[in-house]
Amino acid sequence: MASKTTILTYENEIRKPLDKERERAFHRGWNDALDSGPYNEGTYNRLSWQNLGNRMGLLFGDVPDEMRDELMFWAERQRRLD
Repeated sequence: MASKTTILTYENEIRKPLDKERERAFHRGWNDALDSGPYNEGTYNRLSWQNLGNRMGLLFGDVPDEMRDELMFWAERQRRLD
């Protein structure tokens, strides 16, 4: 099982600009966290939209879709700043 330290760190950023497909991947990862828990630890070495959703789902749990969207758009703004 992945530790909180593991889910908050990554080695490679592989996210591309947010689009509808990547939004679905983010939400899929969040739902995976709620349904099945964390992904395998090796998955967290790279930061993708899907595993970012999984990470946030583990941290924030079952929250309204509006909050999930706000966090996703916040993450996109942060990605553009880097």
